[in-house]
Amino acid sequence: MPVAATELLDQLLLWSENEKALLARELHDEMGGMLVSAVMDLAWIDQRLGASFDADSRAKFVRVQQCLRAAIDLKRTIIERLRPSLLDNFGLFAALRWLFGKTCADAGLVLSQAYPAEEPALNPHAAIAIYRVLQAALSILLARASIDRAELNVSVEHGEITFRLSGTSTIRTGAVRGARGDGRESFELAAMQHRMRALGGDTSVARELDGEDTIVTARMPLQASTLTDLVVDNCEL
Repeated sequence: MPVAATELLDQLLLWSENEKALLARELHDEMGGMLVSAVMDLAWIDQRLGASFDADSRAKFVRVQQCLRAAIDLKRTIIERLRPSLLDNFGLFAALRWLFGKTCADAGLVLSQAYPAEEPALNPHAAIAIYRVLQAALSILLARASIDRAELNVSVEHGEITFRLSGTSTIRTGAVRGARGDGRESFELAAMQHRMRALGGDTSVARELDGEDTIVTARMPLQASTLTDLVVDNCEL
């Protein structure tokens, strides 16, 4: 890719991350404040008027409470997808554990994860780049393979960090699911490769056993440019 195009893509990815972080903060501050106010008002109503509710009124009130709790959970999920607060506050491994745990649980997949005992102190640029690569890899894996098990193995050896994500189908159907036809997968693969190459690494996607198992690998050298203290603006839930 020409240098000018590479620099443009770098700027677009940086702009995208900044916009996601800004939107996450606005959702946290503005929508979060409104939802907290609604919770407090419902608690006041229940305390003052709850004893006078008939059965139908109580059922409606409980449904409003349930919808409000669901809205709060949805807000948290959206914020984490936009800008993972776990990444900023607790590091890459914690953010990946949450991402894979929630995504695989929602998809009904059995998940196993393995991480090194110590996490490299990646700088914010490297950490969010790797997170986005693994986020896209998981999306590709779920779309391309009829799997019921997922496994993420992270290793640090010889000055290099490697992420190996595999999806396995324990029931062989003989059917091979192809790439998505909307062009999104091609964009995700290109973005993954660009992010890792910018860090001196690479990515690969492979299939095994008649196309029913998919393996995504991303590796990156732990150079001095990626090993700096994490100093970023927090975006709490």
